[in-house]
Amino acid sequence: MRAGVDLALAAGAFGQEVTLVFSGHALNLLAQQPLNQEPLYRLLGSLPYYDIDRVFALSEPEQGGAYRNDLSILPLEPRQWCEMMSGADIAVNY
Repeated sequence: MRAGVDLALAAGAFGQEVTLVFSGHALNLLAQQPLNQEPLYRLLGSLPYYDIDRVFALSEPEQGGAYRNDLSILPLEPRQWCEMMSGADIAVNY
Protein backbone atom coordinates (compact mmCIF):
# COMPACT_ATOMS: atom_id res chain seq x y z
CA MET A 1 0.00 0.00 0.00
CA ARG A 2 2.90 2.32 0.66
CA ALA A 3 3.83 2.30 -3.05
CA GLY A 4 0.28 3.30 -3.94
CA VAL A 5 0.29 6.19 -1.50
CA ASP A 6 3.71 7.33 -2.78
CA LEU A 7 2.39 7.23 -6.35
CA ALA A 8 -0.68 9.25 -5.36
CA LEU A 9 1.45 11.86 -3.57
CA ALA A 10 3.80 12.18 -6.56
CA ALA A 11 0.89 12.56 -8.98
CA GLY A 12 -0.74 15.16 -6.73
CA ALA A 13 2.54 17.07 -6.45
CA PHE A 14 2.65 17.34 -10.24
CA GLY A 15 -0.90 18.62 -10.53
CA GLN A 16 -2.64 15.39 -11.52
CA GLU A 17 -6.15 14.72 -10.29
CA VAL A 18 -5.98 11.82 -7.85
CA THR A 19 -8.83 9.74 -6.48
CA LEU A 20 -8.00 7.32 -3.67
CA VAL A 21 -10.39 4.53 -2.80
CA PHE A 22 -9.73 2.32 0.24
CA SER A 23 -11.30 -1.09 0.64
CA GLY A 24 -10.81 -4.32 2.54
CA HIS A 25 -7.96 -4.24 5.07
CA ALA A 26 -6.91 -0.78 3.85
CA LEU A 27 -10.02 0.63 5.54
CA ASN A 28 -8.09 0.24 8.82
CA LEU A 29 -5.95 3.18 7.65
CA LEU A 30 -9.06 5.36 7.73
CA ALA A 31 -10.00 4.41 11.30
CA GLN A 32 -9.71 6.94 14.12
CA GLN A 33 -6.79 5.03 15.63
CA PRO A 34 -4.23 3.06 13.62
CA LEU A 35 -4.31 -0.67 14.27
CA ASN A 36 -0.93 -1.16 12.61
CA GLN A 37 1.20 0.46 9.89
CA GLU A 38 1.40 3.68 11.89
CA PRO A 39 3.95 5.39 9.56
CA LEU A 40 1.60 4.89 6.61
CA TYR A 41 -1.33 6.08 8.72
CA ARG A 42 0.56 9.31 9.49
CA LEU A 43 1.62 9.74 5.85
CA LEU A 44 -2.02 9.70 4.78
CA GLY A 45 -2.54 12.78 6.93
CA SER A 46 -0.42 14.73 4.43
CA LEU A 47 -2.75 14.04 1.48
CA PRO A 48 -4.37 17.52 1.59
CA TYR A 49 -0.92 19.12 1.12
CA TYR A 50 -0.77 17.33 -2.25
CA ASP A 51 -4.21 18.57 -3.35
CA ILE A 52 -5.86 15.26 -2.50
CA ASP A 53 -8.74 16.73 -0.56
CA ARG A 54 -10.87 13.63 -0.07
CA VAL A 55 -10.66 9.87 -0.11
CA PHE A 56 -13.31 7.23 -0.52
CA ALA A 57 -14.13 4.24 1.66
CA LEU A 58 -15.51 1.38 -0.45
CA SER A 59 -17.53 -0.78 1.88
CA GLU A 60 -20.84 -2.51 2.23
CA PRO A 61 -23.54 -0.48 4.05
CA GLU A 62 -23.21 -2.56 7.24
CA GLN A 63 -19.45 -1.93 7.43
CA GLY A 64 -19.62 1.67 8.63
CA GLY A 65 -17.47 2.92 11.45
CA ALA A 66 -15.82 5.99 12.83
CA TYR A 67 -13.27 7.46 10.48
CA ARG A 68 -10.27 9.64 11.24
CA ASN A 69 -11.01 13.35 11.38
CA ASP A 70 -7.94 14.76 9.62
CA LEU A 71 -9.18 13.67 6.17
CA SER A 72 -12.41 14.13 4.29
CA ILE A 73 -13.62 10.53 3.91
CA LEU A 74 -16.66 9.77 1.83
CA PRO A 75 -18.46 6.42 1.76
CA LEU A 76 -18.60 4.73 -1.62
CA GLU A 77 -20.94 1.95 -2.68
CA PRO A 78 -19.85 -0.71 -5.19
CA ARG A 79 -22.18 0.70 -7.85
CA GLN A 80 -20.64 4.16 -7.47
CA TRP A 81 -17.16 2.63 -7.67
CA CYS A 82 -18.01 1.05 -11.04
CA GLU A 83 -19.23 4.40 -12.36
CA MET A 84 -16.11 6.15 -11.08
CA MET A 85 -13.82 3.56 -12.68
CA SER A 86 -15.53 3.83 -16.06
CA GLY A 87 -14.62 7.52 -16.20
CA ALA A 88 -10.98 7.16 -15.12
CA ASP A 89 -8.10 7.61 -17.55
CA ILE A 90 -5.74 5.48 -15.48
CA ALA A 91 -6.48 3.11 -12.61
CA VAL A 92 -3.83 1.59 -10.38
CA ASN A 93 -4.63 -1.06 -7.76
CA TYR A 94 -2.49 -1.88 -4.71
